Formats: sequence, structure tokens, C-alpha cells
Amino acid sequence: MSTNRTAVGRSAPMSRTERSAAPDVARGLALLGIALANSVSHISGRELGPSFRPIDGTDADRAVDVVVGLFVDNRAFPMFTLLLTYGLTVTARRQEQRGAPWARTRWLLLRRTLWLGAFGLAHLVLLFESDILLVYGLLGLAVVPLLRARERTLVVAGALALLPYLAFNGVDGMPGALSGPPVPLSFDTDSFTGALAARAAIAVSYVATAPLVVLVFLSPAVIGVLLARRRVFERPAEHLPLLRRLALGGFALSLPGAVPLVLASVQALPVGVAGGYVLGILHAGTGLAGGIAFAALVAWLVGVREQGAARGGGRWVASGAWRVARAVGQRSLTCYLLQSIVMVPLLAPWGAGLGAGAGTALVALVGVATYACTALVAVLLERAGRPGPTEVLLRRLVYGRPAPATA
Repeated sequence: MSTNRTAVGRSAPMSRTERSAAPDVARGLALLGIALANSVSHISGRELGPSFRPIDGTDADRAVDVVVGLFVDNRAFPMFTLLLTYGLTVTARRQEQRGAPWARTRWLLLRRTLWLGAFGLAHLVLLFESDILLVYGLLGLAVVPLLRARERTLVVAGALALLPYLAFNGVDGMPGALSGPPVPLSFDTDSFTGALAARAAIAVSYVATAPLVVLVFLSPAVIGVLLARRRVFERPAEHLPLLRRLALGGFALSLPGAVPLVLASVQALPVGVAGGYVLGILHAGTGLAGGIAFAALVAWLVGVREQGAARGGGRWVASGAWRVARAVGQRSLTCYLLQSIVMVPLLAPWGAGLGAGAGTALVALVGVATYACTALVAVLLERAGRPGPTEVLLRRLVYGRPAPATA
């Protein structure tokens, strides 16, 4: 009897066959958006306007600014955040189905977020000041206790957190605003050691302001939990009307809401500091709807194809592009870190310095090429039937060594 309880309650990571297609594909596509969004933060030596775009960009720069401003900025990160907490909720449910008590599940999830934050701390200090993993580690410490909260409690918490979310992201619209974390630094970031010291100071500021960091990201996190409770992305064929409303309604809000700040970023709409801040709030608020819409669109397409295949008596076979995105999404931690390993040394002043005096078209090209490289790595690992190396490490740290096979 005791052996049986141990087997039921044992914690184990999700296998590849248990994973749902929609969250992985959405996560893979979100990483392309993150590569594009992060690329702008490496521009140096230029006078920046709203959205941290150079005020004297070329026609190619302006074209990139429009596309990224409409579809990526303040859209990719909310999408990635809600997918993170969606995954935490799924993991908690699987542990409950295995018979694990909540105390064990809670410690498992907290251990995972703590290690994720540790990865982020190392990533931030060693390479990239706009790291998101440390933020997610801090966010997870607040979200895990909420996983069993009543739905009304979650809705109220998410609604109240909208104010700091909008207030923080409104800074993006202010002309001449400093890119990166709002920390006064006086380090020589043109050298690796100076940049290292600056990033260490930023890491300290993140930890010191942890409650604010959590509040800023709590709204999309709560949305991920609520969607996971209904298994919307795991069983998309059962939720097609909801997914259609989320996708179409989200884009109906997101695209018009992005236009004013996009016009300001390409210098077609002059704004002052106060006006830019208002446009930044509008862009961020509607961007939350856009992040939901992108994830819902992916799940909607998956659900429609699965439903069509079921009616035809067959199984949906994903296209090549979808398989690539899914391979990236299944190895999102590895691919996210690879983005910095490739892109930062190319663009940073202490590296090749391609970001010095660059426009948005050039850094976006580097971002897309970097994503392509990480996608190639993910596809090769997929063909070999292997997870990403950082996924393996994280699972080992969280779950321990796999149990030995028994007859």
C-alpha cells in the first residue's frame, strides 16, 4: 500500500507526449516578438524619442517601427507572461491528479520559480539588463499561493494590478526616456566590467523593488491562471467560440490602441512628455488585449484544425512553420537564453558594437537572425528527440533525478 501511494504522489515533469500544441506554438512565436522587442534596447549613441526609437530614423527604420509598434511592443511580453502562469496552473493540476498533497505541489512550484529566478539573475548580471526570468521568478512567488484562490479573488487582484501595469509601461511613450530599467547608473557600460557592474546594480534594484515588480506583471499572470482553469489552450477545439471572441476582440482593441504611439515614435505625431506618457498607457493597456489575442489566435487555429481532422476521421498534421514554432516553444528557456548569447555580444558596446549608432532596421535584422539561429537549434534537438539543455537542468534541479525503471 505504501509503495502505491509513493508512486501516485511522485512529482515528475510533463512528458513530450502530454504537452498541448497551442501553448508551445504560442510560446515559440512569442520568443520571436521578444527578440524584436529586446533588439531596440541595444541601440546606443542616438537621440531617442517615444518607444526608444531614434528620432532621425531612415525609411527602413520607420517601416520596422510601425510593424513592431503595432504587433510586438507591449504585446509579446504579456503573452509570454500569461503562458508562464498557464503552465504553472497546468503543473499544479497534474500534481493534484497524481494524488500529491497541495503542500508538496506548492513547494515544487516555488522551487521551480526560485530556480527560474536564479537563472534570470545570472543571465541579467552576465549578459542582459532587460532579463525577464528574474522578474518571473519573483512573480511566481506571488502567483503560486494564488493558484487555489477563488476566481473572484483572482479577478479583483488582476484588476487592481492594472494600475501599476499601466503606470509603469506608460514611460515607454515619453520622448527622451531612458531605455532599460529605471535605475540611475554612472558606470562605463562601454567596457565589459563596467557593464557587468551596472547590471549587478540593476539586479539589486529588481530584488529591492520586488513587490512593485510583481504588481506590474500580475494582471497578465492572473489571466493565464484563469484561462488554464478552463483548459482553453489545452483543449482548444472545445473552446472555439471563446477563442474567436478573444482573438477578434483583442485585435480590435490592440491595433487602434497602438496607432497613436506608433505615429509618435516615427515622428508623425509630435508629443510632449505628458502626452507621450498618456500614449504609452494607451499602448500598454491595449497591448494586454493584443497579447491575449495572439495566444487565442494560435489556439483557435489549432482547435479548428483539430476539429476538422477529427470530423474527417484523421489526425491533424502540423505544417513545417508550426513544427518549428512548437520546437522553439518546448525549449523556450534554452532559446531565450541563446538569444542573449548570440545577440548581446554582437550589439553591445563592449562586444562587436553593432548597436552603436544603429537604426531599428539593423537591430531588428539581428534579432530575427538570432531567432532563426535558436529555431535551428530547437529543430535539431527535436529531430534528435532531446529537450533543451537548460530545460534538462531546470527539471533536474526541481524534480531531482528520475526514478529508476522497475520491472
